[in-house]
Amino acid sequence: MILGIIFFVLWTLQSNRQVISAPIETILVSNLWSTYGGWISGVIAFIGLGIGILAGVLLNHSLLSKLSSHSRGAATVLHERLSLSKGPKIVALGGGTGLSNLLRGLRKFSSNITAVVAVSDDGGSSGRLRQSFDIPPPGDLVDCLAALSDRESEVSRLLDYRFERGEELKGHTFGNLFITTLTEVEGDFTQAIRAMNGLLDICGAVYPVSPSAMSLRVLKASGDWVEGESTVADFPGAAQEVVISPKNPVLVEEVAAAIEEADIIVMGPGSVFTSILPPIMVPECKALLKNTKAPVVYICNVMTEAGETDSFDAWQHTEAIGRHLGRYPDWVMVNSREIDEHRLLAYQSENADVVGFDPEKFKKANVRVAYTDLLMEKGPFAQHDSNKLAKWIVDCARGKAKVNLWIKR
Repeated sequence: MILGIIFFVLWTLQSNRQVISAPIETILVSNLWSTYGGWISGVIAFIGLGIGILAGVLLNHSLLSKLSSHSRGAATVLHERLSLSKGPKIVALGGGTGLSNLLRGLRKFSSNITAVVAVSDDGGSSGRLRQSFDIPPPGDLVDCLAALSDRESEVSRLLDYRFERGEELKGHTFGNLFITTLTEVEGDFTQAIRAMNGLLDICGAVYPVSPSAMSLRVLKASGDWVEGESTVADFPGAAQEVVISPKNPVLVEEVAAAIEEADIIVMGPGSVFTSILPPIMVPECKALLKNTKAPVVYICNVMTEAGETDSFDAWQHTEAIGRHLGRYPDWVMVNSREIDEHRLLAYQSENADVVGFDPEKFKKANVRVAYTDLLMEKGPFAQHDSNKLAKWIVDCARGKAKVNLWIKR
């Protein structure tokens, strides 16, 4: 710009260039310039550099201020987001607390996460809204949205708030009502979830497996069929088979695209017959999972669930997945850490037992097993450590999985 101005002035003056050159020559031959010319040039250059740096800092502060409530952390937030954007593309299927717990760990390694949530819940607040507004149950979606939020504690406290007063509001959570309201405004449940993904600015995306609610029929070992997800545990005995209704629900398009582009697909942890299998039973989803080239990982539960997986060992959990999906997972993650007596006592009232493990069954079926410590260090229950799960899953997606025991194909 400066050179352009100088050339323009010289061009304008043409033959009268001495108007400019004469004063300059006078300065250049003066004693003052001879003595202090170097210092003057240095000071001017230093001032220019300082102004440039200050301008850059103020510009960055202005641009990054929206990324963080604390301007000092804005650059850090931007760096983290850029790093997470280079993480593997992960698809996690399931529902309940198991999926949301897994997402808390995965969000520390990648922002390319797609959580695919079951829409078969028919109990509690979700069940009431499902019946009143003819929409899929929003409860598990709310938990997953909160788990992927950068401000999980604040968002969870808001979305999980349960009204205790008011005849119509009592028992409902704010998150469930929020999604229901968005559905009424948008006119479509899936579009409401898309809006929620944007409003909460989450690390990844959360989608229902289908835009319409599904119902479950579960076959018990006794031969009896149980109707509805919320009633499965009320009838004693292990489950054997699950059937969805309608039989051919539509698969959300973002879910289909995510499975096709995934670097790794994860199932569980969670209730096998009421959380993990329902999304898999959607025909289009099942077909994509059967034909995917990405490794499919099943995270086996640490404890059995009364009325669903009574006396199941790790292989029976895996076999149920394989039987319904039409193929076994490429990997099965099994906890190797012994559970202390204090935690075991917490499960006595639930008639839950530790999930057993026999490596020979997996070896015969040619299924690889990651047998390693997956438990949280502390806590009243034997729950998976989300960070341990996420670290192994990311390593597996990058072909660098390290485990204590491998049963190879």
